[in-house]
Amino acid sequence: MANKYLDSSLLDKAICFAVRAHQNTERRGKGFPYIVHPLEAVSIVATITPDQELLAAAALHDVLEDTDITLDDLRRAFGERVAMLVEKESDKFVEGVSEADSWRDRKQAAIDRIAEAPYDAKIVAMGDKLSNMRAIARDYDELGDKLWERFHAPGGRADHEWHYRGLAQSLSTLAGTHAFSEFTAHIEHVFGKPKPELINMDDYVESGDGYTAISYNHKDGRRMMKLYAEYMPISEPERELQQSWAIMDLGLHIPRAFRLVTDGKRVGVEFERILDKRSFARAISQEPEQLEAYMARFAAECRKLHATPCNTKVFTSVKDHFNRVIDASRDFTDAEKQRLHAFVDSTPDTTTCIHGDMHMGNIITNGQENWWIDLADFRYGHPYFDMGMLYFVSICNPSEEMAQRIFHLSHAQMVQAWESFVRNYFEGAVSSEEGHRLIAPYAALYMIHFANREKMLPHWSQFIYSTLLK
Repeated sequence: MANKYLDSSLLDKAICFAVRAHQNTERRGKGFPYIVHPLEAVSIVATITPDQELLAAAALHDVLEDTDITLDDLRRAFGERVAMLVEKESDKFVEGVSEADSWRDRKQAAIDRIAEAPYDAKIVAMGDKLSNMRAIARDYDELGDKLWERFHAPGGRADHEWHYRGLAQSLSTLAGTHAFSEFTAHIEHVFGKPKPELINMDDYVESGDGYTAISYNHKDGRRMMKLYAEYMPISEPERELQQSWAIMDLGLHIPRAFRLVTDGKRVGVEFERILDKRSFARAISQEPEQLEAYMARFAAECRKLHATPCNTKVFTSVKDHFNRVIDASRDFTDAEKQRLHAFVDSTPDTTTCIHGDMHMGNIITNGQENWWIDLADFRYGHPYFDMGMLYFVSICNPSEEMAQRIFHLSHAQMVQAWESFVRNYFEGAVSSEEGHRLIAPYAALYMIHFANREKMLPHWSQFIYSTLLK
């Protein structure tokens, strides 16, 4: 059967143009024609998009930097968008940075430019950077640390690690694509798992307290971090960092995640700081008369989240998570575990997003925009699992001290917030009583989850037996 017709005239023209521009030049230190690298970049971009202009830009991405071709030449031959995409990928157009500047200055400028570039330009950059990283990984397997002697970076391996980890951060909105996964896998293969960077706590001011982590704002006003408690394994912040990058790829509104950090004892994640923000919980505590309005906005954000298709190749199933939680429990007999598994498995299967730790403290607002935060437990599955967490913190925790410390609200206000959520999320289709009946069993699952980390509290055990094992 003949292949399906596809108009590839723009890409064909770009490839021929690039072949002529790079003819008779070698890929430095490789012994093969330079054009092999742009063609590899094209094949990488094609795994992300069929957009012919992006594929053409990938073929042309080095002609401004390494040949006599000018930006005007590209505009005349390929149009404004292709020229702009190639310009974004070229160090030749970095304002205020020249060959005379230090290696780190030039690479930092490139990292910053990619971070600020539009999404389509990041795709073109991904083709170039993954091609480079593939070559480094192959050469590293052959040469080991002697590889770094080939390059001009004064700090050798350490400088290259800094550079490629910075590029991974700048390209993090592509998390969830096969190209980004391969890129970070090669970085980990060559340089190892990212190590938390030691920070100076004098540069930070505590800004919030949670159940397993404390938040701090950097004095520069642009960054904040979330440091996990000392008893939390490093896998928790590592997962939150990786998942934050992948969640951005889903189009959900979250602060940008930068890197792993440590104060020497605790490990956490550094994020973009949203100025003039408050959590919904804090906003309600400061404006209690606006509780209904804030919970209506919160419910709308939850509905939007729960309608977003999730990348099931990146994220895990919430049903699988709770089935593992049940298996790990020391508080139930095998027969009781079978009944708990049966409940989890009876929940309808869905592949839309859930937060995993959904409550009013994990969404922030500046009055105009809202951002989800604390995303380490992000998964896919039925929204009832998410609502179980909200029910757990709102209804099942009778401690006034805990409600005030974590949510800045009284227990009575937490109950009121739950009732308002049910009205707004279900838009009046579910009564308060039905909301309790539907969601209480899912709250019991969170009790099992937290009991596995610490211990089963008597009132949790009573609740579980009255809802799931009655």
